[in-house]
Amino acid sequence: MAEATEAGAVNEVGKKKSYHHGDLRNAIIIEATARARESGEKAIVLREIAPQIGVSATAAYRHFTNRQQLVEEVSAQGFIAMRDRVAAVAPTTATSDPVLAAYIDLRNAAIAVVRFAVDEPGWARMMLENLGTSAVVAEQAMGAREIMQAIIDRGVEHGTFIPGIRLQSQQAFWAGIDGLSAQAMFGIVHMDTPEAVAAGARTLDLCMTDMLTEQALKARDAVELPAEIITDGAL
Repeated sequence: MAEATEAGAVNEVGKKKSYHHGDLRNAIIIEATARARESGEKAIVLREIAPQIGVSATAAYRHFTNRQQLVEEVSAQGFIAMRDRVAAVAPTTATSDPVLAAYIDLRNAAIAVVRFAVDEPGWARMMLENLGTSAVVAEQAMGAREIMQAIIDRGVEHGTFIPGIRLQSQQAFWAGIDGLSAQAMFGIVHMDTPEAVAAGARTLDLCMTDMLTEQALKARDAVELPAEIITDGAL
């Protein structure tokens, strides 16, 4: 049984602080996440993190027996953050047409995923590099996909998307998201310019085409969609 507290942390006035069971693990994850967001996976080093939060390396290794476990946990937390960002995008009220609304909502979700990579390139790169080898990471990666699948299911009911579509099999859709994200993660293109934002939106529109019914294609082509996330305002 793990001890209820772990001593060794020192606060700003020099007094010893005790970690309740579980707090030290969370403190390690928080510090490792901050490092990953700043400098990527290479910055996650347990022997450097431990003194930074005021504990011994031995105490840190009680919670993570090796570096890879911590890397996978931070990667999993990244996918939780990505899911939360996608979930935070409210359904659009920019149109009263449910066919077009479902399209915009999926487009908004895809843009939100790409924007996460733009804003968090080091973290996102680590997440992607650990996705295929870790069950812990893969489990959390499903969160954003489940939100997008729910949008598709709703869109099928309204006649937006072709019946039977499963998101995981939409290679063109993911190629658009992953390609744009990779440009941000690896610093290939400055993704914050108006030109890059417009090109990204156009890429996603093209990559979503094969998922759409004829009715949805006509509804999309009848309006000019802004390049950013669309929540309210008339089109």
